[in-house]
Amino acid sequence: MNRLKGLWSRLRRITKINLIIGTIAALVFSYIAVTAYFGTASQVRYTSNDFPGAKRAASVFLHFSPVQRHIGYFNRGTAEAAVGDYDAAQADLEAALEIAPASAECAVRINLSFVYEKQADEVAGQDPEQSQELYDRSLKTLEDAPKECQPDESEEKQKSETAKERVEDKKEGEKAKEEGDDDEDSQNEDSQDESSDDEETSDGDEQQGSEDEESEDSGNKSEREKKREELEERGEESERHQHEQGPRGNGGRSTPEKPW
Repeated sequence: MNRLKGLWSRLRRITKINLIIGTIAALVFSYIAVTAYFGTASQVRYTSNDFPGAKRAASVFLHFSPVQRHIGYFNRGTAEAAVGDYDAAQADLEAALEIAPASAECAVRINLSFVYEKQADEVAGQDPEQSQELYDRSLKTLEDAPKECQPDESEEKQKSETAKERVEDKKEGEKAKEEGDDDEDSQNEDSQDESSDDEETSDGDEQQGSEDEESEDSGNKSEREKKREELEERGEESERHQHEQGPRGNGGRSTPEKPW
């Protein structure tokens, strides 16, 4: 009898231990499944142009997951960039870049460079100096990418090179516009000074001098305008190309390509 009681007691203890272990295992499995679901859901919803849903799913992933958090920041930042919330996207993508492994850096850098580029586009007409600084930051973000994430002939390498060309074209185009505005101001000042000087000369000298100056200015202006127009056309063509890439999201905005 005592032996049976002892056996029964041991069986009960074993059963309790197994139940505890099973419960813990089930909770761990559920936790992993939930975090994996929201990590994947943020990408699926982004692909289907549900950018608010992609952002919410990425936020839930960040709330639950203690590992691979760069994926959550990257997904949320990319969704924010897709709807034009570039300041929030910058903060999330910079956070992702700080903790991303080298093999995943290119994906983060390409989208972060995109955000800097769009920020530069927004201030180009009002603050050329800040615009040039943001274009430089965009280029540097791409240039600092480790080789581990962009082997030759890889998709990441091609996307990075395409982004570099686009940003360089925009940078040169904005620089040409700024130089063109400065040249126009300088020509206006020169024209006013020449007009004052011409009043003191004879009618014949005034006519001959005016023709020579107009001919010389016309030649110089033509070269400057050709260069400026060429760079502006390259910048506009690059902007149209970026606008056509990827699906359209909320508000008709063009979206950045998502490398992951």
